[in-house]
Amino acid sequence: MLLAKPSCGEVILASTGILMSEALTVKQKMAALDEEQKRTIRAWCVYDWANSAFSTSVTVAILPIYAMALTNVYLDNNPDSFFANFSAAGMWAFVVGVSTGIVALSSPVLGVLADRMEIKTTLLKIYTIGGAAATVLMFFSAFFGDYDWMFLLGCFFLANLGFAGANVFYNALLPYLGEEELMDEISSRGFAWGYIGGGLLLAIHFVMLMGSGNADWMIRLSLASVGIWWWGFSIYTFRNVPEPEIEDPLPKMSVGAATKLAFGELKKTFKELSKFKILVIYLIAYLMFNDGIQTVLSIAGAFGGDVLGVAILYNMLVILIIQFVAAPSAMMFSKLAERTGTKNALIVTLIGWCLVIALAVGFVDLEPEKSSDADMSITKVDGGWEFNFINDFELNEDLESHMDLQKNWGLEEGAILANVDGLKEDIAGSELSMGVVDGNSESVIIGSKHRSQIGEGTIDWWPETLRENVWKPLGLGVNLQWLVLGLMAGMVMGGSQALARSMFGMMVPETRSTEFFGFFGFIGKAASVIGPMLYFVISSGMDDRLGVLSILFIIVIGTIMMKWVDLEEGIKVAKEEDASRRRDS
Repeated sequence: MLLAKPSCGEVILASTGILMSEALTVKQKMAALDEEQKRTIRAWCVYDWANSAFSTSVTVAILPIYAMALTNVYLDNNPDSFFANFSAAGMWAFVVGVSTGIVALSSPVLGVLADRMEIKTTLLKIYTIGGAAATVLMFFSAFFGDYDWMFLLGCFFLANLGFAGANVFYNALLPYLGEEELMDEISSRGFAWGYIGGGLLLAIHFVMLMGSGNADWMIRLSLASVGIWWWGFSIYTFRNVPEPEIEDPLPKMSVGAATKLAFGELKKTFKELSKFKILVIYLIAYLMFNDGIQTVLSIAGAFGGDVLGVAILYNMLVILIIQFVAAPSAMMFSKLAERTGTKNALIVTLIGWCLVIALAVGFVDLEPEKSSDADMSITKVDGGWEFNFINDFELNEDLESHMDLQKNWGLEEGAILANVDGLKEDIAGSELSMGVVDGNSESVIIGSKHRSQIGEGTIDWWPETLRENVWKPLGLGVNLQWLVLGLMAGMVMGGSQALARSMFGMMVPETRSTEFFGFFGFIGKAASVIGPMLYFVISSGMDDRLGVLSILFIIVIGTIMMKWVDLEEGIKVAKEEDASRRRDS
């Protein structure tokens, strides 16, 4: 069967032949679809289940840490190498930027061709095969000796190219899956499947790595398993999602002729943008708020670890929480959109993002007030001071300051220290805290670099205010604050991504869906570059909290711009364009 949009006015119940009006609920309309169309929608959602594992396990949770660790080993051992001119993080950013940029520049061109030729599912399959295969090849990085990091980055370059490129054509299939009233529901289901699928495999990887003690071969096996998962589940999609029918499709042509045609159509599209004024306004608004959202997601781990001192385990738990909370929230906001309208529901999610960011700027750890809250303690005993670690805290051999303390003072559990004045001074200038118990008196020394010390930044009054009035009364340390952030981010992320995609799909002419989704993809990829650069500039020139706050203003601007997006007018223009093109074809 070729995909075709049902009429907007009525749905035919296959079992009874009864005509149903638009007054029916979305749930009833979905239930009224015939089994073949339900299977098509389900197969489309399964692709999100398949490829979300890449963005979760490979892009966020495992590969960045693993690849940069290997890169740093090479750079340390080869200081005269050409690559020593770059940092590991810089090379990672370069690979991400170039692969994403290639897709951003090529997707509008390929989108034009896909709208004139029946090649959407073919291109989706090609990108998927390339991306999944490159991911599986990551397992063999150990066979490249000192250049294992380079092999991994090369594989990631190809895999990310496949991932980003496939998403353009996956999204472009959305308008063909059902009428406009069902688009929120279908889009939300896709994201929900993706969050669950990506979260499930990440949980499996978490258990695998914990059980093996982060063994190198298990890390590589985890990475490779993502490619197998991605390709394995996508087979169901390829078998059950047919190529959308195109009226009067173009015949096969040479690459040169096809490229010339594509650029000619793009030139024509730019000239016609005045016809799609509402869609253009929405794309600008989307650039702003999606820029902010993607930046938050990309810098959250670094901000939590470097600025707030969030533990690695909690970072992983937050990722898992976001996945499994985002899935039901995507469906919840789909129901809200049915009641209040897609635009209003999307605005609610954006306001939620603003609240999340405002709270994140105000996150700060509680200052230890008792000896039992500190990292370590010294207790007055006969013959000196007894040293002990607290709450399973141990000195970190990766931190030079910790090792200096170990070397200078021999800090071992139960050690008796004769003179601790110098130790107190060293702790006061470090990132540690230490309780001092002398008989009935007790005090805590908090290092100037301790995670609870805020500094003198422009907006440091905000975390101080929240700590005194919210975090401290509730007893929420920074790790618990981070978990709360995960819950809140997961709730609004599912709705914002699903509704943003479905709202765009409603205003896109069906006959030009891939072309416009190519622009949609381009805007999304552009957002993934602009936001992080803004954060980098502001955080480098001022401070990290102000850098995060700047992202809040971007989302606010995008939210305000939604005021001028008339969804009904945008849908009307799209239908008129479809009617005109079909009449002329």
